[in-house]
Amino acid sequence: MAKFDVLGFGSETEYFNFFYKTLLTTNRTYDFFVNWEKVKNNVFTYLTEISLLNSLTKVEVGEREGKLVEIISKYPEVVPVIPLIIAIREKSLAVLDVGDQLFYKEFKFNNKKLKNDEILDIVEFCKKTGIINLFGEINDLYAYLLGMEVGLDSNARKNRSGKIFENLVNLLLKNKLRNHPNFSLKEEDSSIKIKRNKRADFVIYKNNKPKIVVECNFYSTTGSKPIEVANSYIDLDHKCKEEKLTLIWVTDGPAWIKLKNVVERTFNEIDFPMNYKILDEKMDTILKSFEDD
Repeated sequence: MAKFDVLGFGSETEYFNFFYKTLLTTNRTYDFFVNWEKVKNNVFTYLTEISLLNSLTKVEVGEREGKLVEIISKYPEVVPVIPLIIAIREKSLAVLDVGDQLFYKEFKFNNKKLKNDEILDIVEFCKKTGIINLFGEINDLYAYLLGMEVGLDSNARKNRSGKIFENLVNLLLKNKLRNHPNFSLKEEDSSIKIKRNKRADFVIYKNNKPKIVVECNFYSTTGSKPIEVANSYIDLDHKCKEEKLTLIWVTDGPAWIKLKNVVERTFNEIDFPMNYKILDEKMDTILKSFEDD
Protein backbone atom coordinates (compact mmCIF):
# COMPACT_ATOMS: atom_id res chain seq x y z
CA MET A 1 0.00 0.00 0.00
CA ALA A 2 1.19 3.52 -0.77
CA LYS A 3 2.99 4.94 2.25
CA PHE A 4 0.88 8.09 2.32
CA ASP A 5 1.72 8.64 6.00
CA VAL A 6 5.47 8.76 5.25
CA LEU A 7 4.70 11.38 2.62
CA GLY A 8 2.79 13.49 5.12
CA PHE A 9 -0.80 12.73 4.13
CA GLY A 10 -3.39 12.13 6.83
CA SER A 11 -5.27 9.41 4.99
CA GLU A 12 -5.46 7.40 1.80
CA THR A 13 -8.38 9.52 0.64
CA GLU A 14 -6.40 12.72 1.12
CA TYR A 15 -3.53 11.21 -0.85
CA PHE A 16 -5.70 10.18 -3.81
CA ASN A 17 -7.54 13.51 -3.87
CA PHE A 18 -4.23 15.37 -3.99
CA PHE A 19 -2.91 13.06 -6.72
CA TYR A 20 -5.92 13.65 -9.00
CA LYS A 21 -6.06 17.38 -8.29
CA THR A 22 -2.40 17.96 -9.14
CA LEU A 23 -2.07 15.89 -12.32
CA LEU A 24 -0.39 17.84 -15.11
CA THR A 25 -2.74 18.84 -17.91
CA THR A 26 0.02 18.39 -20.48
CA ASN A 27 3.76 17.84 -20.75
CA ARG A 28 4.01 19.50 -24.15
CA THR A 29 6.91 21.91 -24.10
CA TYR A 30 7.76 23.97 -27.18
CA ASP A 31 10.17 21.23 -28.23
CA PHE A 32 7.34 18.68 -28.34
CA PHE A 33 5.79 19.72 -31.64
CA VAL A 34 8.61 19.55 -34.20
CA ASN A 35 12.22 18.44 -34.07
CA TRP A 36 13.37 21.10 -36.49
CA GLU A 37 16.99 19.98 -36.49
CA LYS A 38 16.01 16.49 -37.65
CA VAL A 39 13.51 17.84 -40.18
CA LYS A 40 15.99 20.23 -41.77
CA ASN A 41 18.81 17.68 -41.79
CA ASN A 42 16.62 15.08 -43.51
CA VAL A 43 15.88 17.51 -46.34
CA PHE A 44 19.26 19.22 -46.54
CA THR A 45 20.92 15.83 -47.05
CA TYR A 46 19.42 15.83 -50.57
CA LEU A 47 19.79 19.52 -51.35
CA THR A 48 21.54 19.01 -54.71
CA GLU A 49 19.21 16.20 -55.81
CA ILE A 50 16.15 18.26 -54.83
CA SER A 51 17.43 21.17 -56.92
CA LEU A 52 17.72 18.89 -59.94
CA LEU A 53 14.20 17.53 -59.55
CA ASN A 54 12.87 21.01 -58.84
CA SER A 55 13.53 21.91 -62.46
CA LEU A 56 10.43 19.82 -63.30
CA THR A 57 8.26 22.61 -61.84
CA LYS A 58 9.33 24.78 -64.80
CA VAL A 59 8.49 22.18 -67.45
CA GLU A 60 5.18 21.94 -69.32
CA VAL A 61 3.05 18.97 -68.32
CA GLY A 62 3.42 17.21 -71.67
CA GLU A 63 7.23 17.33 -71.47
CA ARG A 64 7.58 16.44 -67.79
CA GLU A 65 7.93 12.65 -68.17
CA GLY A 66 10.62 12.99 -70.82
CA LYS A 67 12.50 15.52 -68.69
CA LEU A 68 12.37 13.17 -65.70
CA VAL A 69 13.81 10.35 -67.82
CA GLU A 70 16.65 12.69 -68.80
CA ILE A 71 17.33 13.76 -65.21
CA ILE A 72 17.41 10.19 -63.86
CA SER A 73 19.64 9.05 -66.74
CA LYS A 74 22.21 11.77 -66.06
CA TYR A 75 21.81 11.99 -62.28
CA PRO A 76 20.66 8.66 -60.78
CA GLU A 77 21.40 10.08 -57.34
CA VAL A 78 18.00 11.84 -57.49
CA VAL A 79 16.16 8.50 -57.32
CA PRO A 80 16.22 8.09 -53.48
CA VAL A 81 14.37 11.42 -53.19
CA ILE A 82 11.36 10.15 -55.16
CA PRO A 83 9.70 8.05 -52.41
CA LEU A 84 10.19 10.93 -49.94
CA ILE A 85 7.86 13.03 -52.11
CA ILE A 86 5.01 10.70 -51.15
CA ALA A 87 6.14 10.38 -47.50
CA ILE A 88 7.81 6.98 -47.90
CA ARG A 89 11.23 6.36 -46.39
CA GLU A 90 11.76 2.83 -47.72
CA LYS A 91 14.13 2.49 -50.64
CA SER A 92 12.46 -0.70 -51.88
CA LEU A 93 8.72 -0.90 -52.53
CA ALA A 94 6.34 -3.59 -53.69
CA VAL A 95 3.18 -2.24 -55.33
CA LEU A 96 0.09 -4.25 -56.17
CA ASP A 97 -0.68 -3.65 -59.85
CA VAL A 98 -4.35 -4.16 -60.62
CA GLY A 99 -5.26 -5.18 -64.15
CA ASP A 100 -6.73 -8.29 -65.75
CA GLN A 101 -4.61 -10.11 -63.22
CA LEU A 102 -3.11 -9.06 -59.91
CA PHE A 103 0.66 -8.92 -59.67
CA TYR A 104 3.28 -7.20 -57.59
CA LYS A 105 5.80 -4.83 -59.06
CA GLU A 106 9.07 -4.14 -57.27
CA PHE A 107 10.69 -0.71 -57.33
CA LYS A 108 14.24 -0.01 -56.15
CA PHE A 109 15.04 3.60 -55.30
CA ASN A 110 18.80 3.34 -55.14
CA ASN A 111 21.27 5.87 -56.48
CA LYS A 112 23.02 3.36 -58.73
CA LYS A 113 23.27 3.66 -62.51
CA LEU A 114 19.99 2.39 -63.91
CA LYS A 115 19.11 0.53 -67.07
CA ASN A 116 16.69 2.21 -69.45
CA ASP A 117 13.79 -0.08 -68.54
CA GLU A 118 14.42 0.59 -64.81
CA ILE A 119 14.30 4.34 -65.46
CA LEU A 120 11.03 3.98 -67.36
CA ASP A 121 9.59 1.92 -64.48
CA ILE A 122 10.43 4.68 -62.00
CA VAL A 123 8.92 7.33 -64.25
CA GLU A 124 5.79 5.18 -64.57
CA PHE A 125 5.71 4.94 -60.78
CA CYS A 126 5.89 8.74 -60.58
CA LYS A 127 3.06 9.07 -63.08
CA LYS A 128 0.73 6.59 -61.36
CA THR A 129 1.35 7.93 -57.85
CA GLY A 130 0.70 11.53 -58.91
CA ILE A 131 4.26 12.78 -58.51
CA ILE A 132 4.46 13.96 -62.13
CA ASN A 133 1.30 16.05 -61.70
CA LEU A 134 2.54 17.37 -58.36
CA PHE A 135 5.33 19.26 -60.08
CA GLY A 136 2.65 21.35 -61.77
CA GLU A 137 1.13 22.25 -58.39
CA ILE A 138 4.21 23.31 -56.43
CA ASN A 139 6.85 25.99 -56.94
CA ASP A 140 9.59 24.67 -54.69
CA LEU A 141 10.28 20.99 -54.01
CA TYR A 142 12.56 21.86 -51.08
CA ALA A 143 9.77 23.74 -49.28
CA TYR A 144 7.33 20.94 -50.09
CA LEU A 145 9.66 18.28 -48.64
CA LEU A 146 10.27 20.41 -45.57
CA GLY A 147 6.52 20.41 -44.95
CA MET A 148 6.38 16.69 -45.63
CA GLU A 149 9.11 16.05 -43.06
CA VAL A 150 7.22 18.11 -40.48
CA GLY A 151 4.23 15.85 -41.04
CA LEU A 152 6.32 12.70 -40.77
CA ASP A 153 8.00 14.03 -37.63
CA SER A 154 4.61 14.23 -35.90
CA ASN A 155 4.75 10.44 -35.66
CA ALA A 156 7.68 10.83 -33.27
CA ARG A 157 5.72 12.99 -30.83
CA LYS A 158 4.69 9.98 -28.76
CA ASN A 159 8.35 9.16 -28.08
CA ARG A 160 9.16 12.81 -27.45
CA SER A 161 6.32 13.04 -24.93
CA GLY A 162 7.84 10.32 -22.75
CA LYS A 163 11.33 11.75 -23.09
CA ILE A 164 10.17 15.26 -22.20
CA PHE A 165 8.57 14.03 -18.97
CA GLU A 166 11.66 11.97 -18.21
CA ASN A 167 13.78 15.12 -18.62
CA LEU A 168 11.48 17.05 -16.27
CA VAL A 169 11.85 14.36 -13.61
CA ASN A 170 15.61 14.27 -14.19
CA LEU A 171 15.96 18.00 -13.57
CA LEU A 172 13.80 17.80 -10.46
CA LEU A 173 15.78 14.90 -8.98
CA LYS A 174 19.12 16.59 -9.62
CA ASN A 175 17.83 19.72 -7.93
CA LYS A 176 16.62 17.78 -4.89
CA LEU A 177 19.84 15.79 -4.54
CA ARG A 178 21.94 18.97 -4.29
CA ASN A 179 20.77 19.27 -0.71
CA HIS A 180 21.68 15.65 0.10
CA PRO A 181 25.42 15.14 -0.54
CA ASN A 182 25.35 11.46 0.41
CA PHE A 183 23.12 10.72 -2.56
CA SER A 184 23.93 10.56 -6.28
CA LEU A 185 21.86 9.99 -9.40
CA LYS A 186 22.49 7.70 -12.36
CA GLU A 187 20.40 7.79 -15.54
CA GLU A 188 19.54 4.55 -17.36
CA ASP A 189 21.77 2.64 -15.01
CA SER A 190 22.96 -0.49 -16.82
CA SER A 191 23.65 -2.26 -13.53
CA ILE A 192 19.95 -2.16 -12.63
CA LYS A 193 17.81 -3.92 -15.23
CA ILE A 194 14.14 -3.78 -14.33
CA LYS A 195 12.98 -5.74 -17.38
CA ARG A 196 14.69 -7.62 -20.14
CA ASN A 197 16.55 -5.05 -22.28
CA LYS A 198 15.12 -2.23 -20.11
CA ARG A 199 17.28 -0.17 -17.80
CA ALA A 200 15.86 1.78 -14.89
CA ASP A 201 15.13 5.39 -15.83
CA PHE A 202 16.99 6.60 -12.74
CA VAL A 203 18.75 5.02 -9.79
CA ILE A 204 19.55 6.97 -6.64
CA TYR A 205 22.63 5.83 -4.78
CA LYS A 206 23.46 6.45 -1.14
CA ASN A 207 27.18 6.30 -0.42
CA ASN A 208 27.67 4.49 -3.75
CA LYS A 209 25.07 1.82 -2.97
CA PRO A 210 21.82 1.66 -5.01
CA LYS A 211 18.81 2.51 -2.88
CA ILE A 212 15.98 3.92 -5.00
CA VAL A 213 14.77 3.06 -8.50
CA VAL A 214 12.76 5.83 -10.18
CA GLU A 215 10.56 5.05 -13.15
CA CYS A 216 8.49 7.70 -14.90
CA ASN A 217 5.85 7.95 -17.62
CA PHE A 218 3.14 10.29 -18.82
CA TYR A 219 -0.27 9.46 -20.30
CA SER A 220 -2.47 11.99 -22.05
CA THR A 221 -5.07 9.46 -23.23
CA THR A 222 -6.61 6.31 -21.85
CA GLY A 223 -6.31 2.87 -23.40
CA SER A 224 -4.72 -0.48 -22.76
CA LYS A 225 -1.16 0.90 -22.45
CA PRO A 226 -1.48 2.76 -19.11
CA ILE A 227 -3.40 -0.18 -17.64
CA GLU A 228 -0.74 -2.63 -18.81
CA VAL A 229 2.06 -0.43 -17.46
CA ALA A 230 0.32 0.04 -14.12
CA ASN A 231 0.09 -3.72 -13.66
CA SER A 232 3.75 -4.17 -14.58
CA TYR A 233 4.83 -1.77 -11.84
CA ILE A 234 3.21 -3.96 -9.19
CA ASP A 235 5.57 -6.74 -10.27
CA LEU A 236 8.48 -4.31 -10.46
CA ASP A 237 7.82 -3.08 -6.92
CA HIS A 238 8.00 -6.68 -5.66
CA LYS A 239 11.21 -7.27 -7.61
CA CYS A 240 12.81 -4.14 -6.18
CA LYS A 241 11.95 -5.20 -2.65
CA GLU A 242 13.62 -8.57 -3.26
CA GLU A 243 16.77 -6.64 -4.23
CA LYS A 244 16.40 -4.38 -1.16
CA LEU A 245 15.57 -1.43 -3.37
CA THR A 246 12.71 1.05 -3.15
CA LEU A 247 10.64 1.85 -6.23
CA ILE A 248 9.31 5.33 -6.86
CA TRP A 249 6.87 5.33 -9.74
CA VAL A 250 6.32 8.85 -11.07
CA THR A 251 3.34 8.88 -13.40
CA ASP A 252 1.30 11.81 -14.59
CA GLY A 253 -1.14 13.07 -17.19
CA PRO A 254 -4.89 13.57 -17.56
CA ALA A 255 -5.50 9.93 -18.57
CA TRP A 256 -5.45 8.88 -14.92
CA ILE A 257 -8.56 10.95 -14.17
CA LYS A 258 -10.56 8.45 -16.21
CA LEU A 259 -8.70 5.45 -14.80
CA LYS A 260 -9.24 5.99 -11.09
CA ASN A 261 -10.04 2.34 -10.44
CA VAL A 262 -6.68 1.36 -12.00
CA VAL A 263 -4.84 4.03 -10.02
CA GLU A 264 -6.33 3.02 -6.69
CA ARG A 265 -5.87 -0.71 -7.26
CA THR A 266 -2.26 -0.27 -8.36
CA PHE A 267 -1.36 2.27 -5.68
CA ASN A 268 -2.52 -0.17 -3.03
CA GLU A 269 0.30 -2.49 -4.15
CA ILE A 270 3.15 0.03 -4.48
CA ASP A 271 4.88 1.94 -1.68
CA PHE A 272 5.74 5.17 -3.48
CA PRO A 273 3.53 5.93 -6.48
CA MET A 274 3.24 9.66 -7.17
CA ASN A 275 2.82 12.35 -9.76
CA TYR A 276 5.26 15.15 -10.56
CA LYS A 277 3.78 17.52 -7.97
CA ILE A 278 4.03 14.96 -5.16
CA LEU A 279 7.60 14.14 -6.18
CA ASP A 280 8.46 17.82 -6.05
CA GLU A 281 6.93 18.35 -2.62
CA LYS A 282 7.85 15.05 -0.96
CA MET A 283 11.21 13.95 -2.40
CA ASP A 284 13.12 15.66 0.39
CA THR A 285 11.03 13.76 2.92
CA ILE A 286 11.82 10.44 1.21
CA LEU A 287 15.55 11.19 1.06
CA LYS A 288 15.52 12.25 4.70
CA SER A 289 13.98 8.89 5.66
CA PHE A 290 16.86 7.12 3.90
CA GLU A 291 19.43 9.35 5.58
CA ASP A 292 18.09 8.23 8.93
CA ASP A 293 18.50 4.52 8.06
